[in-house]
Amino acid sequence: VSKLNNQIASWDTKFETGTKTALLQPFSPVVIAADESERIRIWNYEEATLLNSFDNHSFPDKGISKLCLLNELDDSLLLVASSDGNIRIWKDYSLKGKQKLVTAFSSIQGHRPGVRGLNAVVDWQQQSGYLYASGEISSVMLWDLDKEQLVNSIPSSSETSISALSASQVHGGQLVAGYVDGTVRLFDIRTPEMLVCTTDPHRPKVERAVTQKVERVVGIGFQPGLDPGKIVSASLAGDIQFLDIRSSTDPYLTVDAHRGSLTALAIHRHAPVIASGSAKQLIKVFSLEGAPLGTIRYYPTFMGQKIGSVSCLTFHPYRFLLAAGAADACVSIYADDSSQAK
Repeated sequence: VSKLNNQIASWDTKFETGTKTALLQPFSPVVIAADESERIRIWNYEEATLLNSFDNHSFPDKGISKLCLLNELDDSLLLVASSDGNIRIWKDYSLKGKQKLVTAFSSIQGHRPGVRGLNAVVDWQQQSGYLYASGEISSVMLWDLDKEQLVNSIPSSSETSISALSASQVHGGQLVAGYVDGTVRLFDIRTPEMLVCTTDPHRPKVERAVTQKVERVVGIGFQPGLDPGKIVSASLAGDIQFLDIRSSTDPYLTVDAHRGSLTALAIHRHAPVIASGSAKQLIKVFSLEGAPLGTIRYYPTFMGQKIGSVSCLTFHPYRFLLAAGAADACVSIYADDSSQAK
């Protein structure tokens, strides 16, 4: 795998509060991004043109937590999940002024005592047609979007809330959750118990337990391939843990990617590569063996490449492209050495 160090596109998005989340379309040179005021913008990054811009709704709360494409192989719809748990699905979202709201609903209900916000986390599973949603609640809500109904409520099996959630795009019905206390749980809704296993990969080792505390999981996902138990999990402390969760509860590989302030994790759907971002204006790319493949830094010089505190990272589903959103309202797309910059 080549290094990701060619910046092929970058825009100042003019967001008031920085980029919250971003998404790359699979079959067209389009990037979708949203900010904390829930303003959605769609660009063609090859032509550097703004295709459309609209507000997700008129009364934004804490921004958008997730963007997903429904039916990405055909006439796709854009699913927009707000941090308050509300879901809105849009069609014709890339046509200027033509976007139409298909449906909207609240994906989670209730919250833990003493918690003011829901901090919703969601993920979409194309194979099963399920949307999983959780946050500051004691369960994972399972929605069948084809039937537009709640079909199950999976107990989270923890006294702490879920801070990261990822559904398998290979094995329908499987999802993995990362928690505020650093634990990781694998679920399979096709099994009677649904909870497959629990592990605590971010617990500091004995030799560094004095100086490192357990931080919440900020990013999690399944490794590319057909193995249903291989997972990557990253915590706010800066460590990335590689797990084969069905054969052992201990990580088989640890990468100390950042010295605290890890804010984003991206796992490529097919290529053996991951990326992590830091609040300290740094992006690192690794292989699945933990080998460093590239680093994108902040340079304060006039001609230098500039990025802010990294707020989100996402890989293109099929190409070796990485989109990075920053708190300074800049969205950048990076390609590998073999790609021709545009």
